[in-house]
Amino acid sequence: MYSRRPRFAALVAALALLLPSACKKVIGDTCTANTDCSISADRICDLSQTGGYCTVPGCEPGSCPDNGVCVYFDAHAPRLRRRFCMAGCNGDNDCRSDDQCVHPDPVACIATNMSTMHEVLDPGQHCTVIADPVPAGASPNSPGWCVQRR
Repeated sequence: MYSRRPRFAALVAALALLLPSACKKVIGDTCTANTDCSISADRICDLSQTGGYCTVPGCEPGSCPDNGVCVYFDAHAPRLRRRFCMAGCNGDNDCRSDDQCVHPDPVACIATNMSTMHEVLDPGQHCTVIADPVPAGASPNSPGWCVQRR
């Protein structure tokens, strides 16, 4: 008569190897396809970032999961404005090793607010803002968001 213990031990070992890959991805994690970020289609994989970047497009202030921040890119031009959940950070150490922590550009966005952003910026200049409210006591430049190093 043979023992079932070696089979059981092999099955347990195989399952243990699969568990880390089953962990849910968070905003800013690497990916190669949308399903890497979410099987319920509530996140996408932005392949324009090296290694991919799990995000939520079209976010609203305060709506990002995983301590992400809702960032309005080209916030000065309503027809160009794009919104994405980005991994929040205070410094480069909060980001993936190939990413950096960036903060809003106060020069590009000076004297603007979300309802009256109509000025024309110089070529190559972008007004990017965090749409989420800044926590009490935080400086206007924190938090930032993690993006690929340029």
